[in-house]
Amino acid sequence: MEQAIFHDPYWIAFAAMVLVVSALAHGALGFGFPLISTPVIALVADMRTAILLTLLPNLAVNLVSILRGGRWGASIGRYWPMALWVLLGTLAGTRVLLSVNAAILKLMLAAMIALYLAQDRLRMLDWSVISRHPKGAGMLLGFAAGILSGAVNVALPPLVIYFMALGLEPLAMTQVLNLCFLAGKSTQAVSFAVAGYFDRDVVLLSLPFAGLSVGMLWAGMRLQRNIAPAAYRRLVFLALGVMAALLVAQSLLSTIGVA
Repeated sequence: MEQAIFHDPYWIAFAAMVLVVSALAHGALGFGFPLISTPVIALVADMRTAILLTLLPNLAVNLVSILRGGRWGASIGRYWPMALWVLLGTLAGTRVLLSVNAAILKLMLAAMIALYLAQDRLRMLDWSVISRHPKGAGMLLGFAAGILSGAVNVALPPLVIYFMALGLEPLAMTQVLNLCFLAGKSTQAVSFAVAGYFDRDVVLLSLPFAGLSVGMLWAGMRLQRNIAPAAYRRLVFLALGVMAALLVAQSLLSTIGVA
């Protein structure tokens, strides 16, 4: 990680704008903070910097999202083991992040975005095996989500597949998804701290970013009532598609020595 980047006012302003957009999207949709913030920041920095910078904001956003709405028995009370599998997977995924080439990680992130964008087609597949074997499927998909969370900061696709197959209602899905994200990010924070990467510069910059993200999250929750979901979803999908294409291009250029 380049420490100088945390003292560049232009880069800090850029990162703040990215977090504002990401938190607004998360508030309006119930998820999406790391899915948007990580690839955008990774485009101008590196994957490790992107994940380190968004750790505390992610934790804050996930905690607020869990507490929203109540009725936790139908979500957290029933599906809390998924957070445990995500936690264990994150331990493995963080090791991948610290040891794998940055270009490969960006390709992995682009692949996860593409998988998320294909969720409508995924719904048409036969996922009945999940409903027949919910515990085994939960263990496998939760661990896979944790690996992705630790390596590229995006755990959503396997979790969405699992909870869609079980027919979880939107509020319950939002709460348990954010519980899984919280477990993964907490584990990642501890792993980075032990490895010496979660240092004073990161914490000092992340704390105000966390406050900014929570404020924008609440604003997104209020906007949720006034924005047509279909139109908003189309805009987010378009932006994510562009990001995935840019990540692939950047990874390929860095591999051949152009960037």
